[in-house]
Amino acid sequence: MEKSPYKDYYYILGVSQDATTQEIQEAYNDLYQKYGPHVTLGGLDPDSQIKAFRDLSEAYEVLMDPEKRREYDKNCAPHLQKGDLRALWTKFTGVGGGPKEEKKPKAVDTDQEIEVTLKEAVKGCTRQVRLEEPKPCDSCQGLKPVQRMQCPNCRGLGYTMSERIEEVELPAGLYEKAEVRKPALGKYDLQANARGDLILRVKLRPHQFLGVLGRDITLTVPVTVYEAVLGAEIEVPTATGKVIMKIQPLTQPGRVYRLKGLGLGGADQLVTVEVVLPQRLSDEEKRLFMRLQELSGNANPREAMFRP
Repeated sequence: MEKSPYKDYYYILGVSQDATTQEIQEAYNDLYQKYGPHVTLGGLDPDSQIKAFRDLSEAYEVLMDPEKRREYDKNCAPHLQKGDLRALWTKFTGVGGGPKEEKKPKAVDTDQEIEVTLKEAVKGCTRQVRLEEPKPCDSCQGLKPVQRMQCPNCRGLGYTMSERIEEVELPAGLYEKAEVRKPALGKYDLQANARGDLILRVKLRPHQFLGVLGRDITLTVPVTVYEAVLGAEIEVPTATGKVIMKIQPLTQPGRVYRLKGLGLGGADQLVTVEVVLPQRLSDEEKRLFMRLQELSGNANPREAMFRP
């Protein structure tokens, strides 16, 4: 059987015979960007690629010109055979030429920072997360691109933006920059037709008295000179409330006490002692301090500074 000299320009461009000029232009632009002469196609020799692109350019030139297109439709329609271009690109790129298994694109994940208190970080909490995401436009779904441009709802985008609120559970043991991943609770991805994961990055809210060093919680607690010298049991704040801490006798200023398990993620709370001197003394207190000075057997703490 003799091969027909005619090529199916509609098949080459991948459009229907009633395609609009804009649809033909979009199809050509898409094919040119993916498979034009500026693109290296693995396994395809340069001569074949040039021939294939020549067919594409020829199809575009004829179908974009109204007179040439009418003449083509009149004279060539009865003799059309499938052009070489699609078969060639099907072989080397998997484009066109019948059904093929396509890898479904993965939905993009959503990153969002979430602020929590130290108490919430230690014990866990529930949070409402607001997400603004695209939603397919109900007014123009299924319409051609040219028709969608006239949609008053989305103005041709094909989607509108909507707000969604998700209530998420945050586990106990959080810390600064910890990540909490919630599968399929992220923003809707139009290309993947699915929601990605929601990734919450933890930011700790500053506390009035407590600080954070790594995963340890820190606290500087003031004690009186009497408590430091004689020892005492004092209340100290923690992320989840207060506890009783024992101050050993003769505790020096700057001494650090470690409260096990009261930090972030099972770490500790470090309590630094700050000795606060009295701001005023009664006459009786002065006499007692002077008496204590007389009785003290402690060496001069500055003596080493003057040794030769």
